[in-house]
Amino acid sequence: MVLPDRIAELIDQSFVLERAGEVSAAFQQAKHALEAARSLSLPPAIAAAQNCLATLHFRTGHHIEAQGYAQQTLDSAPTDSTAYADALIIRGNCAAETHSLIEAEAFFHRAANLSRLIGYPLAQLRSLHGLGQGVYLPRGQFDLALAAEQEVWRIAQDETWHSWRPFPLTTLAWVYQLTNRSQLARETLRQLSDIITPNTLHQGYHDYLLASVDQDEGGYAEARARLVQARSAAEAIGEPGLAILVRLGLSRHERAARQFAEAHHWADDAVDRATRSNYHHLRGLSLIERARSAWQLDDVSAAEIDLREAIEVMTPLRTNFDLARAYLLLAALLRPEQNGAESKIARTLWLEAVSRIVSGGYAFLLEQERSIAFPLLAYYLTDKTPEVATVSAALLNHLSRVPPPALDIVTLGKFEVTQHGHSIDKSVWHQRKAGELFRLLLISAHHSLTRDEIIETLWPDKLIAQAQPLFHRATSQLRRVLEPDLPDKFPSRYLEVDEGRVTLHLPPGSIIDFEAFEQHVCHEHWLDALPLYGGDLFPDDRYADWIAAPRERLTQLYLRVLIIQAQLDYNANDFAATLDRCRRTLTIEPWHEAAALLAMRTYLAQNDRPNALRLYRTLERTLHAELGLAPMPELQALLQSVTHTS
Repeated sequence: MVLPDRIAELIDQSFVLERAGEVSAAFQQAKHALEAARSLSLPPAIAAAQNCLATLHFRTGHHIEAQGYAQQTLDSAPTDSTAYADALIIRGNCAAETHSLIEAEAFFHRAANLSRLIGYPLAQLRSLHGLGQGVYLPRGQFDLALAAEQEVWRIAQDETWHSWRPFPLTTLAWVYQLTNRSQLARETLRQLSDIITPNTLHQGYHDYLLASVDQDEGGYAEARARLVQARSAAEAIGEPGLAILVRLGLSRHERAARQFAEAHHWADDAVDRATRSNYHHLRGLSLIERARSAWQLDDVSAAEIDLREAIEVMTPLRTNFDLARAYLLLAALLRPEQNGAESKIARTLWLEAVSRIVSGGYAFLLEQERSIAFPLLAYYLTDKTPEVATVSAALLNHLSRVPPPALDIVTLGKFEVTQHGHSIDKSVWHQRKAGELFRLLLISAHHSLTRDEIIETLWPDKLIAQAQPLFHRATSQLRRVLEPDLPDKFPSRYLEVDEGRVTLHLPPGSIIDFEAFEQHVCHEHWLDALPLYGGDLFPDDRYADWIAAPRERLTQLYLRVLIIQAQLDYNANDFAATLDRCRRTLTIEPWHEAAALLAMRTYLAQNDRPNALRLYRTLERTLHAELGLAPMPELQALLQSVTHTS
């Protein structure tokens, strides 16, 4: 049945006002719609208005009221109606946020099945999103979450459902951020930023997630600014879930800045809000975060209490990823240095953490928590209990397949390696040829060389027997430079030394500037290539023979790009840019005749004969002094035309 125009209009206005952050006005319109429907005794209209009020209550954290209105619809509406499907989704949302992911999953599946049966794509879209973000994401079933939200994205490509496109993108970015796939998270958030409306809930989640990615990569200032924006959005809209997440983000930020008391304040506020809103999962996350700051404040007892309470809260929800983290933190907190009853408790916690990490495919969690996880794993690898040592060795094998942090490597004009947003101390690159070995691998095909090739290049005057200890020290030192906190028994995930061959493995997202430069040149993206060339390749290795050839090749490639772009600028009558690129070329190679010819033509195009003649005379002297040559015929002809005209 089609709703009366007035009631449909009130419901539509209510949702528009809610999205704009005018929550009080939204409730007023929804209540007017329910009153009008009841006065007309129209069950479909009553159900629609009840669902509208239920949705508003859910979004403002009033779960009991939301469940009440939704249940009224389920008790009175036909079981094959669109209103019934909508009410199932609302009940699923409430269950997911409060007490039971199992119950939520059942409601969402019922709604999805009904929506397919009655041909109601909007409910199908919403129920799939409920499963993706409300059930699979908190459970740590990340592959299922991705599959569900990708289906939501597919449905939302229909122009009718375009307004729903931000929902799956938000969840997809969230999954990528949680699972260390920051590049995919950024790409997804870029897509999201293109379609969201400013000052809305989606903007708030976008800013929160982008802040999380920034902080993962060491961009703390950017993260702080984003969190402040997200907090403003959460407060303006009155969305309690986002408000709690932002406080957790702020606590994490303050911990990174070693402001532990401030971090504890934000986490404590998050615990309080989650408790009052009856958000069980968010309460568990908040307790974990508060435990972290308490631990940093040396309040081990408070940290243990919070971690145990978080486990108690989240176990019924089966939020396995967060439970794995909580057990890992608790195992690290209580790790004993001696045998006894405490040792047995700690081993039990460790085995529980490992079991959840392995069964859930969460080995990447060890990378996220490397400061505590790596020492803990190293400790239990040598445990006297065979089961513990065996399980720990198996976990180490899983860790070896987790990509390490991406590297951002600058080689042109300076040498700098950035990891997790922090530049690796330059002094360590001078230790025992580690830096030279690293740079040699960077310029080698597939970043790989045999041991003999390395020895011949770096120690050409040494006998093999003399060079082998130096080779082993260099590889060991490089391993330490790239992963200084890697325990002794852990295999390096950057450097593989196997059967006489050394291979440098750069994880996804890593950037080497000269490779990026060459790629842009290959695709004729001249303006993208030029800024990447900051100067000579590996300038600190100025006298190393093995760098001479690649350095010269890159220099000549840069000069070629300069001249190509200078000619394009000249054709576009951008004479200032043309002269700038020609001057840069002549600074590097003063006898570069093509650059001189183009620069002279540019001066003449501006009627600047004195500078054109001065440039020619300078080139003429340079060619004679350096190469014993005269300028090429084209330059001589241009000179004659200038002097003849004069």
